[in-house]
Order: sequence, then structure tokens, then C-alpha cells
Amino acid sequence: MTRVLVIDDQRVAREYIENVVRSNGEYELAGSLSHADMAESACRRNNVELVIMDICTYGKKDGIEAAAELRQQCPNLKIIIVTSMVEESFIRRAKEAGVDSFWYKDIIPENLITVMDAVMRGDEVWPDDTPIVKLGVTTSAELTPTELKILRLVCEGLEYREIAEELNYTKDNVKYHIGNILSKTGYQNKTQLAIAVTCKRLVIPKLTSRDEDSVF
Repeated sequence: MTRVLVIDDQRVAREYIENVVRSNGEYELAGSLSHADMAESACRRNNVELVIMDICTYGKKDGIEAAAELRQQCPNLKIIIVTSMVEESFIRRAKEAGVDSFWYKDIIPENLITVMDAVMRGDEVWPDDTPIVKLGVTTSAELTPTELKILRLVCEGLEYREIAEELNYTKDNVKYHIGNILSKTGYQNKTQLAIAVTCKRLVIPKLTSRDEDSVF
């Protein structure tokens, strides 16, 4: 059986992927992490053959950065990048990192097992383009990469100061970007914005500030 490592900072999403792996007799769950920083050591320690990794994870690296390092250190490892965020640069960055496939959660028609099977056969599965999500009076395509980063933190319930600390911005800079987002989308305040974004699954907010990692 193919040994699979799952890396996703969202508990619900991570458990869904774990269940997909467990439900198929061709795959074995070798471990589950919320931190991309730990990917390389987990792969070596557990003889992992396939990594399914979200882009937004805990730690200093995002999933694409971690994937690029894994590709250098473990060239035979198969890597699938997954995300729910429709950031325009993600597909380009993932290709540059040398990952094998890219899967949008709940957006593209192929299910995860189909993508996993294709990757293990030596094929690749890539979306034709970044999906566009309607958001108020605009679309996700009109939001900048910085605005998408800030949106995720708004949906996690962080205040201006906390967002500024997380992204190493000033508080005024965060207020400026949120003001631009509200202006573009037509929502009156951060609460309306966060509800709309979450309902459309443009961003899935973290459920907890900490998650335990399990590696078997």
C-alpha cells in the first residue's frame, strides 16, 4: 500500500482527507500534521510515498515552500497540493516547486482519490485556471494576494492589531487593506465580510489556535 502523509492546519479538512485515505485499500495513512515545517522529517521517519499538503499551514513555511524543499530532499516523493483559497499565484508557484498535482477543495470536479490514483500512476492533475468566486459586488479575481491573506485572518476572528502582528504590517496598513476589501465587495463591515467569505468557502477559518500533530 502507498504510505500517505496528510498536512493541513484545518482539523475538519485534515480529518476528511485522512478518511479518504483510510477508505481506500490502496493507501495507508502514515501520519497527519498541521505544520508544514515537520514534513521532511516525518517523510523520512515513516517511509512516506505520497504527501497531500494544504498551502496554508502552521509554522514558518507555507505548503508550497515546504513542497519545494521536499522535492529537493526527496526527489521520488509524490506531492499533491490542496487548497480552498483561490489565490492567483498558487498554481504558478506549485508548478515552480515541482509538485505532482494541484487540487481545489470542493471546487474542481475530480475527487481526491482520482487525483491520488493519477499521481501514483505517474500522471498529473492540474486545474485549467484559478476558480473565480463571486463575493458581494465583485469577485475573488479582483482581490490582491495581500487582501486574500488578510481575509483569511479576518475570518479567523483576528483584530487589526493581531493581523498586523501576524503579517508584520502596521495596524494602519491592515485597516487600509480591509477598507479596500469592503469597498470592492460592498459589505458594510468585517463581520458581514467574514460570514460571506466563509459561506462561499473562499477561506476556511481555523477552528482552534492549536492542533496536535500525529505521526504513526
